[in-house]
Amino acid sequence: MHYSREQLIVLFTYLPVLVAAWMALRRYRGADHPVKLLCWLIFFALLIESISRIFWFFKVSNLFLWPIYITVEFGLLTWIYSLVLDRKWLITLRGWMLAAFTGIVLVRELGQPGQSVWIDNAGRSIESVVVIFMALAYFYKVFQELKVQNLLLEPFFWVSAGLLLFFSGNFLIFIFMNFILLYSKNLNDQIWVIHALMNYMLYITYAIALWVGRGK
Repeated sequence: MHYSREQLIVLFTYLPVLVAAWMALRRYRGADHPVKLLCWLIFFALLIESISRIFWFFKVSNLFLWPIYITVEFGLLTWIYSLVLDRKWLITLRGWMLAAFTGIVLVRELGQPGQSVWIDNAGRSIESVVVIFMALAYFYKVFQELKVQNLLLEPFFWVSAGLLLFFSGNFLIFIFMNFILLYSKNLNDQIWVIHALMNYMLYITYAIALWVGRGK
């Protein structure tokens, strides 16, 4: 079976997730609570990627996994940052934020029956804004407190940097994704390649975060 270059790039996004999952497995037992939650996020991503590849090989739409993944990812990232930032208001609101986000995603999914090739860009766009805010709040906290001697040895420096780059870069992609799909299939394929490369970057930063934090 022949695959295009774009398809191979998207297909092999599985590899950095697998590397990050291997690091998460090694680090999990001795990790603190936020890092354990990051490990769970990586394990869940590996599960979704595995199921997605199976459907992809059998040429069956795997887009039904999308709302499941972004909802779980949103919930875990909000939980992680509520602990890392140590802000009572975020700890109090994280459950309500997840409930509201889940409701929005469900309404969007149920409101678009039969559009199996479309992606719910509203959910991802909202998630992008919230995660960008939390990543920036982490950097503000670190630079304000000045307690960290070497940022490169801080796991959540790498996590926050990866998330900030990933969601900043993908924000416009997900806003215009469905329009691009209608406009040009070739352009849509190129956009998915960009998204795949950014996904590589995100899970590489996750793996680095777990690696540099192994001694803590």
